[in-house]
Parts: sequence; C-alpha cells; structure tokens
Amino acid sequence: MIYKRIRKTLLRLLKAPEHPPDPPAGSPESVQIFRAAPNFLKLQMLVWGGGFAAGLAGEIAYIAFEHFSEVDLDFGPVLVGYLLLAGTLLGFVGKFFLIQIDYDMRYYVVTDRSLRIREGALHIDEATFTFANVQNLKIHQGPLERLLGLSNLVVETAGGAGGGSGDKPGKSSRGHQGVLRGVSNAKEIRDQMLALLKRYRDAGLGDPEDRWRETPAGGVSGGLSPESIERLREIRDELRLV
Repeated sequence: MIYKRIRKTLLRLLKAPEHPPDPPAGSPESVQIFRAAPNFLKLQMLVWGGGFAAGLAGEIAYIAFEHFSEVDLDFGPVLVGYLLLAGTLLGFVGKFFLIQIDYDMRYYVVTDRSLRIREGALHIDEATFTFANVQNLKIHQGPLERLLGLSNLVVETAGGAGGGSGDKPGKSSRGHQGVLRGVSNAKEIRDQMLALLKRYRDAGLGDPEDRWRETPAGGVSGGLSPESIERLREIRDELRLV
C-alpha cells in the first residue's frame, strides 16, 4: 500500500502515464499485452545493488579511517564522510523506487498488425513498429539473464539489421530496432509474432513498397482485392508518420 501511494505521487510529479499505452493499429480482439518477468526486476536490483554496495563500503571505510587514523581527531573529514553516507542512503531509497516504477511502467503491446513498446517513468521511451516493416526476430540472452530464465526479444525492421550494434540489444526502442526486454517466454512471443507475420503477409499485406511497385501504371490493382488495397493505403499513411 505504501509503495502504491509513493508510486502514484511520483508519477504525478514526473507527469508520467499511470496506465498501459493505447493499442497500436490492429483489430481490438487481437490485442495482447506482455510484461517483463518478475526476475527482470531482480536483475535490475542486482546490477544496481552491486554498484551501491561498493560505494557504501568505500564510504564506511573512509569514515572508519578518519576516526582511527589520528589521536587528535579532526571532525571535518569525518563530518563530510557522514554527509556522503547520508546522501548515499537517501539516493538508495529514491533509486529503489525508480527501478520498481520503471519495471511497473514497462509494456509490450502486440496486435495482428503492429507492436508498441513503452518503458520508463523518468525517461519515457515509446515506439511503434508495423509488421509491414518487420524483417527479423531474434532472441538475445546474457549470462545473468540465462541464470534467471530471462531473454530479450529483438525486433528488427527494414534498415535495422546489421546496424553495427552486434547481437546486443540496446534500449527498448532505438531507430529500426525494438527490444522486449526481460521476458521469460521470449520463444513463445516470437512464435506468436511469426504466426501473425505469416498471416499478415499471406493476406497480401507484406511490404507496401513492393506492393505498390507491382501496381501497373494505369492504376490496375494487379489482382489485389479492394480490402487489401485499402489496408495498404492505411499502412502507407502509418509509415509516413514514422
């Protein structure tokens, strides 16, 4: 209860949205919302906690050294040490809540036509990817993530593959790459998205640029149904907004 009140207050101060993002383009009945696994929060705490513990140990060692290094004690350096320690402990409390809130505000929303990723509360990143542009899906897993049963599902869109970042995903959305970070069922999500991609393209709704090239100069649809042509126009309009 205390955490929920603090979270609500912090979100108001940060002017961050409290609710999941609106679903991207697609049929309402196809909307699926995926979240990072609880172990992802543990991983974030573990990585941050290691650095915090090292800094705290250094400050305690500094205070102890100043206390016992001389008989005639100069309280100036000791006071500085205690002030640094107090600041570190206050920072610990603030960072703890920010990591927790960041985890709570992380959403991956999938429809039959597109994907939307939103993360963060202090710095909010949101990106939408249409299946018309998705080129590749791959799974990345580091040693700590493997230990905790976590994976990152990387979604690469046109122009995003081979972008020089190797196999390591960066932020959840950067350029032509989206990352569903810290999920425990990456293979299941990937298979679902591959099935949606196949259904999407089997319906004649693949890369819109290729489709428009196939349209004869006289404006004949090349055998596409009116519904497919209308859908392609919607995709074209969406891509212009990207």
